[in-house]
Amino acid sequence: MNIPKFLKSGDNVAIVATAKRLESDFLKAITILEEWGLNVEVGSNVHNQQGYFAGTDEERINDLQQALDDPSIKAVFFARGGYGTTRILDLLDFRPLLKQPKWLVGFSDLSSILLQSAALEMPCIHGPVAVTIGQDQISDKNLRDLLFGRLNFEYPLIESSLTTIGDCSGKIVGGNMSLICESIGAANEIETEGNILFLEEVGEAKYSIDRMMNKLRRVGKLEQLSGAIIGSFSQITDAQSYFKVSIEEIIMEYLAPLNIPVAIGLEAGHENRNYPLIIGMDCNLTVSSDRLVINYLR
Repeated sequence: MNIPKFLKSGDNVAIVATAKRLESDFLKAITILEEWGLNVEVGSNVHNQQGYFAGTDEERINDLQQALDDPSIKAVFFARGGYGTTRILDLLDFRPLLKQPKWLVGFSDLSSILLQSAALEMPCIHGPVAVTIGQDQISDKNLRDLLFGRLNFEYPLIESSLTTIGDCSGKIVGGNMSLICESIGAANEIETEGNILFLEEVGEAKYSIDRMMNKLRRVGKLEQLSGAIIGSFSQITDAQSYFKVSIEEIIMEYLAPLNIPVAIGLEAGHENRNYPLIIGMDCNLTVSSDRLVINYLR
Protein backbone atom coordinates (compact mmCIF):
# COMPACT_ATOMS: atom_id res chain seq x y z
CA MET A 1 0.00 0.00 0.00
CA ASN A 2 1.25 3.47 -0.95
CA ILE A 3 0.19 5.71 1.93
CA PRO A 4 0.83 9.42 1.26
CA LYS A 5 2.77 11.34 3.88
CA PHE A 6 0.58 13.37 6.19
CA LEU A 7 0.78 17.11 5.68
CA LYS A 8 2.83 19.58 7.66
CA SER A 9 3.06 23.35 7.72
CA GLY A 10 4.90 24.65 4.66
CA ASP A 11 3.67 21.92 2.30
CA ASN A 12 2.41 22.79 -1.18
CA VAL A 13 -1.08 21.73 -2.25
CA ALA A 14 -3.02 22.19 -5.48
CA ILE A 15 -6.63 22.97 -6.38
CA VAL A 16 -7.84 21.68 -9.74
CA ALA A 17 -11.21 21.35 -11.50
CA THR A 18 -12.08 18.10 -13.29
CA ALA A 19 -15.86 18.24 -13.45
CA LYS A 20 -18.57 20.92 -13.66
CA ARG A 21 -17.73 24.57 -14.33
CA LEU A 22 -17.41 26.81 -11.30
CA GLU A 23 -20.47 28.80 -10.29
CA SER A 24 -18.92 30.26 -7.13
CA ASP A 25 -15.40 31.03 -5.98
CA PHE A 26 -13.33 29.16 -3.41
CA LEU A 27 -11.45 32.10 -1.91
CA LYS A 28 -12.53 31.02 1.56
CA ALA A 29 -10.96 27.62 1.00
CA ILE A 30 -7.65 29.20 -0.03
CA THR A 31 -7.70 31.35 3.10
CA ILE A 32 -8.40 28.36 5.34
CA LEU A 33 -5.73 26.18 3.74
CA GLU A 34 -3.23 29.00 4.13
CA GLU A 35 -4.25 29.34 7.78
CA TRP A 36 -3.30 25.68 8.12
CA GLY A 37 0.18 26.66 6.96
CA LEU A 38 -0.18 25.31 3.42
CA ASN A 39 0.93 26.95 0.19
CA VAL A 40 -1.91 26.81 -2.35
CA GLU A 41 -1.38 26.53 -6.10
CA VAL A 42 -4.45 26.88 -8.31
CA GLY A 43 -4.60 25.14 -11.68
CA SER A 44 -4.31 27.52 -14.61
CA ASN A 45 -7.53 26.22 -16.20
CA VAL A 46 -9.73 26.07 -13.11
CA HIS A 47 -11.94 28.98 -14.13
CA ASN A 48 -12.33 27.92 -17.75
CA GLN A 49 -15.76 27.08 -19.13
CA GLN A 50 -16.65 24.70 -21.94
CA GLY A 51 -20.39 24.28 -21.86
CA TYR A 52 -21.18 22.30 -18.68
CA PHE A 53 -17.53 21.60 -17.90
CA ALA A 54 -14.67 23.50 -16.27
CA GLY A 55 -12.83 23.72 -19.55
CA THR A 56 -12.20 21.15 -22.26
CA ASP A 57 -11.27 17.58 -21.39
CA GLU A 58 -7.69 18.39 -22.40
CA GLU A 59 -7.54 21.46 -20.15
CA ARG A 60 -8.89 19.56 -17.17
CA ILE A 61 -6.48 16.70 -17.80
CA ASN A 62 -3.53 19.08 -18.03
CA ASP A 63 -4.23 20.73 -14.67
CA LEU A 64 -4.67 17.46 -12.80
CA GLN A 65 -1.76 15.75 -14.54
CA GLN A 66 0.53 18.65 -13.69
CA ALA A 67 -0.46 18.37 -10.03
CA LEU A 68 0.08 14.60 -10.07
CA ASP A 69 3.47 14.97 -11.73
CA ASP A 70 4.80 17.73 -9.48
CA PRO A 71 6.75 16.15 -6.58
CA SER A 72 6.40 19.34 -4.53
CA ILE A 73 2.59 19.00 -4.40
CA LYS A 74 1.62 16.95 -1.34
CA ALA A 75 -2.17 17.00 -1.74
CA VAL A 76 -4.68 17.73 -4.49
CA PHE A 77 -8.01 19.33 -3.62
CA PHE A 78 -10.74 19.32 -6.24
CA ALA A 79 -12.68 22.50 -6.86
CA ARG A 80 -16.16 20.97 -7.09
CA GLY A 81 -18.12 17.92 -8.22
CA GLY A 82 -20.99 17.68 -10.68
CA TYR A 83 -20.00 15.51 -13.63
CA GLY A 84 -16.99 15.14 -15.86
CA THR A 85 -14.18 13.35 -14.03
CA THR A 86 -14.94 9.96 -15.59
CA ARG A 87 -14.56 11.54 -19.04
CA ILE A 88 -10.85 12.08 -18.38
CA LEU A 89 -10.04 9.35 -15.86
CA ASP A 90 -8.67 6.79 -18.31
CA LEU A 91 -6.49 9.43 -20.03
CA LEU A 92 -4.50 10.27 -16.90
CA ASP A 93 -1.07 8.85 -16.13
CA PHE A 94 -1.04 7.71 -12.50
CA ARG A 95 2.50 6.36 -12.53
CA PRO A 96 4.03 9.54 -11.03
CA LEU A 97 1.44 9.38 -8.25
CA LEU A 98 2.49 5.85 -7.34
CA LYS A 99 6.14 6.92 -7.15
CA GLN A 100 5.31 9.92 -4.97
CA PRO A 101 1.91 9.38 -3.32
CA LYS A 102 -0.15 12.44 -2.39
CA TRP A 103 -3.57 12.92 -0.85
CA LEU A 104 -6.49 13.33 -3.24
CA VAL A 105 -9.42 15.08 -1.53
CA GLY A 106 -12.98 15.32 -2.80
CA PHE A 107 -16.46 13.79 -2.98
CA SER A 108 -19.50 13.51 -5.28
CA ASP A 109 -18.23 13.21 -8.88
CA LEU A 110 -14.71 12.86 -7.47
CA SER A 111 -15.72 9.44 -6.13
CA SER A 112 -14.52 8.13 -9.50
CA ILE A 113 -10.96 9.26 -8.89
CA LEU A 114 -11.10 8.15 -5.25
CA LEU A 115 -12.10 4.69 -6.48
CA GLN A 116 -9.18 4.82 -8.94
CA SER A 117 -6.79 5.77 -6.16
CA ALA A 118 -8.07 2.94 -3.97
CA ALA A 119 -7.71 0.50 -6.89
CA LEU A 120 -4.06 1.57 -7.07
CA GLU A 121 -3.77 0.84 -3.33
CA MET A 122 -3.19 4.48 -2.49
CA PRO A 123 -5.45 5.85 0.26
CA CYS A 124 -7.32 9.08 -0.41
CA ILE A 125 -9.92 11.25 1.33
CA HIS A 126 -13.66 11.48 0.82
CA GLY A 127 -14.26 14.98 2.12
CA PRO A 128 -15.09 18.60 1.29
CA VAL A 129 -14.19 20.10 -2.08
CA ALA A 130 -12.78 23.61 -2.40
CA VAL A 131 -16.16 25.30 -2.86
CA THR A 132 -17.49 23.67 0.33
CA ILE A 133 -14.45 24.17 2.57
CA GLY A 134 -15.47 26.94 4.93
CA GLN A 135 -19.17 26.14 5.12
CA ASP A 136 -18.88 23.98 8.26
CA GLN A 137 -16.16 24.45 10.87
CA ILE A 138 -16.50 20.93 12.30
CA SER A 139 -16.02 19.34 8.88
CA ASP A 140 -13.02 21.59 8.22
CA LYS A 141 -11.42 20.79 11.58
CA ASN A 142 -11.76 17.05 11.06
CA LEU A 143 -10.36 17.35 7.55
CA ARG A 144 -7.37 19.26 8.82
CA ASP A 145 -6.81 16.78 11.65
CA LEU A 146 -6.97 13.87 9.24
CA LEU A 147 -4.61 15.44 6.69
CA PHE A 148 -2.09 16.31 9.40
CA GLY A 149 -1.93 12.79 10.79
CA ARG A 150 -4.69 12.14 13.30
CA LEU A 151 -5.76 8.49 13.03
CA ASN A 152 -8.58 8.11 15.57
CA PHE A 153 -12.00 9.67 15.03
CA GLU A 154 -15.38 9.53 16.73
CA TYR A 155 -18.33 10.80 14.70
CA PRO A 156 -21.95 11.16 15.83
CA LEU A 157 -24.68 9.28 13.99
CA ILE A 158 -28.20 10.47 13.41
CA GLU A 159 -30.00 7.92 15.55
CA SER A 160 -31.84 5.19 13.66
CA SER A 161 -33.43 1.97 14.83
CA LEU A 162 -31.91 0.36 11.73
CA THR A 163 -28.29 0.93 12.80
CA THR A 164 -26.66 -2.44 13.45
CA ILE A 165 -24.12 -2.19 16.24
CA GLY A 166 -20.85 -4.11 16.25
CA ASP A 167 -17.16 -4.11 15.37
CA CYS A 168 -15.50 -4.75 12.04
CA SER A 169 -12.27 -4.11 10.20
CA GLY A 170 -11.13 -3.54 6.64
CA LYS A 171 -10.74 -0.62 4.26
CA ILE A 172 -13.50 1.95 3.87
CA VAL A 173 -14.40 1.95 0.17
CA GLY A 174 -17.05 3.70 -1.88
CA GLY A 175 -18.56 7.16 -2.02
CA ASN A 176 -21.31 8.31 -4.35
CA MET A 177 -23.59 5.40 -5.30
CA SER A 178 -23.95 6.41 -8.94
CA LEU A 179 -20.18 6.57 -9.38
CA ILE A 180 -19.72 3.26 -7.56
CA CYS A 181 -22.11 1.54 -9.97
CA GLU A 182 -20.52 3.34 -12.92
CA SER A 183 -17.12 1.93 -11.92
CA ILE A 184 -18.17 -1.70 -12.35
CA GLY A 185 -16.28 -3.16 -15.29
CA ALA A 186 -13.86 -0.23 -15.48
CA ALA A 187 -10.28 0.21 -14.25
CA ASN A 188 -11.52 1.91 -11.06
CA GLU A 189 -14.01 -0.83 -10.16
CA ILE A 190 -14.78 -0.91 -6.45
CA GLU A 191 -13.30 -3.79 -4.42
CA THR A 192 -15.62 -4.69 -1.55
CA GLU A 193 -14.44 -8.12 -0.37
CA GLY A 194 -13.54 -7.85 3.31
CA ASN A 195 -14.07 -4.09 3.22
CA ILE A 196 -16.47 -1.51 4.66
CA LEU A 197 -18.85 -0.02 2.10
CA PHE A 198 -19.58 3.71 2.38
CA LEU A 199 -22.56 5.09 0.46
CA GLU A 200 -23.95 8.59 -0.16
CA GLU A 201 -26.13 10.09 -2.87
CA VAL A 202 -27.89 13.23 -4.04
CA GLY A 203 -30.73 14.07 -6.41
CA GLU A 204 -31.88 10.53 -7.18
CA ALA A 205 -35.29 8.87 -6.95
CA LYS A 206 -36.02 6.15 -4.42
CA TYR A 207 -36.45 3.59 -7.19
CA SER A 208 -32.98 4.50 -8.45
CA ILE A 209 -31.48 3.86 -5.01
CA ASP A 210 -33.16 0.46 -4.97
CA ARG A 211 -31.92 -0.27 -8.50
CA MET A 212 -28.34 0.59 -7.57
CA MET A 213 -28.45 -1.54 -4.42
CA ASN A 214 -29.83 -4.40 -6.49
CA LYS A 215 -27.03 -3.88 -9.03
CA LEU A 216 -24.41 -4.13 -6.28
CA ARG A 217 -26.02 -7.33 -5.03
CA ARG A 218 -26.27 -8.86 -8.52
CA VAL A 219 -22.57 -8.35 -9.24
CA GLY A 220 -21.46 -9.74 -5.88
CA LYS A 221 -20.36 -6.47 -4.27
CA LEU A 222 -22.37 -6.95 -1.05
CA GLU A 223 -22.02 -10.57 -0.03
CA GLN A 224 -18.50 -10.39 1.44
CA LEU A 225 -18.66 -6.98 3.12
CA SER A 226 -17.14 -6.52 6.57
CA GLY A 227 -19.41 -3.59 7.42
CA ALA A 228 -21.18 -0.56 5.97
CA ILE A 229 -21.53 3.18 6.57
CA ILE A 230 -24.60 4.99 5.26
CA GLY A 231 -23.92 8.68 4.74
CA SER A 232 -26.14 11.53 3.62
CA PHE A 233 -28.88 10.90 1.07
CA SER A 234 -29.95 14.37 -0.06
CA GLN A 235 -32.79 15.61 -2.26
CA ILE A 236 -34.11 12.09 -2.82
CA THR A 237 -37.45 12.06 -4.64
CA ASP A 238 -40.43 9.75 -4.97
CA ALA A 239 -42.70 11.65 -7.32
CA GLN A 240 -45.64 9.25 -7.20
CA SER A 241 -45.14 8.23 -3.57
CA TYR A 242 -45.07 4.56 -4.49
CA PHE A 243 -42.28 3.79 -2.03
CA LYS A 244 -43.78 3.78 1.45
CA VAL A 245 -40.43 3.14 3.12
CA SER A 246 -37.43 5.33 3.93
CA ILE A 247 -34.13 5.35 2.07
CA GLU A 248 -32.57 3.57 5.05
CA GLU A 249 -35.19 0.83 4.86
CA ILE A 250 -34.55 0.40 1.13
CA ILE A 251 -30.82 0.01 1.76
CA MET A 252 -31.23 -2.27 4.77
CA GLU A 253 -33.38 -4.68 2.75
CA TYR A 254 -30.09 -5.54 1.05
CA LEU A 255 -27.68 -5.19 4.00
CA ALA A 256 -29.64 -6.66 6.92
CA PRO A 257 -29.34 -10.30 5.70
CA LEU A 258 -25.54 -9.94 5.76
CA ASN A 259 -25.43 -9.65 9.58
CA ILE A 260 -22.69 -7.03 9.53
CA PRO A 261 -22.30 -3.76 11.47
CA VAL A 262 -24.10 -0.93 9.65
CA ALA A 263 -23.68 2.70 10.74
CA ILE A 264 -26.69 4.69 9.54
CA GLY A 265 -26.83 8.47 9.61
CA LEU A 266 -23.22 9.62 9.24
CA GLU A 267 -23.24 13.21 8.00
CA ALA A 268 -21.00 12.66 5.00
CA GLY A 269 -22.01 13.72 1.52
CA HIS A 270 -24.06 16.53 0.01
CA GLU A 271 -24.93 18.46 3.17
CA ASN A 272 -23.17 21.33 4.94
CA ARG A 273 -21.57 18.89 7.35
CA ASN A 274 -19.36 16.44 5.53
CA TYR A 275 -17.23 14.37 7.87
CA PRO A 276 -14.06 13.19 6.08
CA LEU A 277 -13.17 9.51 5.65
CA ILE A 278 -9.96 7.89 4.45
CA ILE A 279 -10.82 5.65 1.52
CA GLY A 280 -8.64 2.58 1.01
CA MET A 281 -6.78 2.51 4.32
CA ASP A 282 -7.07 -0.33 6.84
CA CYS A 283 -9.08 0.56 9.91
CA ASN A 284 -11.01 -0.82 12.85
CA LEU A 285 -14.61 0.33 13.13
CA THR A 286 -16.97 0.34 16.09
CA VAL A 287 -20.65 1.09 15.50
CA SER A 288 -22.90 1.98 18.43
CA SER A 289 -26.44 3.33 18.39
CA ASP A 290 -25.32 6.94 18.10
CA ARG A 291 -21.55 6.88 17.42
CA LEU A 292 -19.09 5.71 14.83
CA VAL A 293 -15.52 5.19 16.02
CA ILE A 294 -12.81 4.81 13.38
CA ASN A 295 -9.21 3.86 14.16
CA TYR A 296 -7.07 3.99 11.03
CA LEU A 297 -4.09 1.63 10.85
CA ARG A 298 -0.87 2.70 9.14
